[in-house]
Amino acid sequence: MSIQPADFRFYTTLAAWWPLISPLEDYAEEAGYARRLLQSGAEPAREVLELGSGGGHNAAYLKSSFALTLVDLSADMLDASRRLNPECEHVRADMRSLRLNRQFDAVFVHDAIDYMVTECGLRAAMETAFVHAAQEP
Repeated sequence: MSIQPADFRFYTTLAAWWPLISPLEDYAEEAGYARRLLQSGAEPAREVLELGSGGGHNAAYLKSSFALTLVDLSADMLDASRRLNPECEHVRADMRSLRLNRQFDAVFVHDAIDYMVTECGLRAAMETAFVHAAQEP
C-alpha cells in the first residue's frame, strides 16, 4: 500500500493552513541544529537536497546558508513552500523514486521519513538520498 498526500487532508485541502497548524517558529531550534550539522563537515555543505520538505518551514531557516532543492509529494504543500521560499527550487516527487541526475553536498530528511512504513519504502528513500549525495573521490 502506497501512502499518497490525498490520504492526509493536512497536505492537500488544508495545506494553506499549514502555517497555523504547524507554526514556522516551531522549527527554529531544530533547523538551527540541522544547519550546524550541515556546516560541520570537512567541506561544509553548499547545495542541499531536502526530501519531504512539506510546507518549507525548515527551508525558511536554512535557505540563508544553503542553496536548497525542496522535494515533496504534495503539490499543495509545495505551493505553501513556494510562498515562503520563492528563491528555492521546488520539485514534486516521491522520495522513494526521485532521480534528479545530479548530486548535492548533503541530503536532509526531517520527519517525512516517518511515512516510510515498510522496510522496502525506507530502503528506497535511503537509496534516493545515496544517489543524490556527492561521493568522496
